[in-house]
Amino acid sequence: MGHAIHSILGRTAHQVVSGTRCATDFAELPSVLMEHFASDPAVLALFARHWQTDAPLPYEMVREHLAIDRRGQGVETEHQILLAMLDQAYHSPLPLTMPGGFDSTKVLQDVYDRYGSVREPRETSPQGTFGHLVEYGGTYYSYLFDRAIAGKVWQEVFDGGKAGAAVSRERGERFKNEVLKWGGSRDGWRCLAELLGDGRLTDGGEEAMAEVGRWGVKD
Repeated sequence: MGHAIHSILGRTAHQVVSGTRCATDFAELPSVLMEHFASDPAVLALFARHWQTDAPLPYEMVREHLAIDRRGQGVETEHQILLAMLDQAYHSPLPLTMPGGFDSTKVLQDVYDRYGSVREPRETSPQGTFGHLVEYGGTYYSYLFDRAIAGKVWQEVFDGGKAGAAVSRERGERFKNEVLKWGGSRDGWRCLAELLGDGRLTDGGEEAMAEVGRWGVKD
């Protein structure tokens, strides 16, 4: 849904830079941000109703579901970190310099054995079925990167959904005008800087990356 809205609300002069056709570092932001809206009470109240009685979805059911999801969040976050590290390894000089020739399964095992909580099982090759390791070409970290940004945007722009902020037209217009409508026609760091009113982010670079790192992945 986030990707669809990104494209629908695009207002670029050229289609080739509309919507998700932007820097990969920011392509997942609308999609990840949408996950916050998907569990917001004010948003759910707009459509989540019983098909016969029109009774609204009891939010306690949503709260229980979120609690179950959060139990395994640490494992999922670690998995994403490991995939990002594996992606970096595959797109490093390693394929050309690995003694004995490149072995993608051994690289996976080395990464998971060294940095993971659980040793990677042998006689498996999960990387062969995960196309993102090819499509993202060294930028798979953008999923975690955009989770950090989405959490910041959710809190700063949409006030964490408090008092119906998730369905505020003014806040939504702000996100549309500073991020969504630009696609790849304006630098993503500038979009983020304008949205959050933080000039330190405007030019990107090491300082801006460090700032996003300080926000962390909390949701």
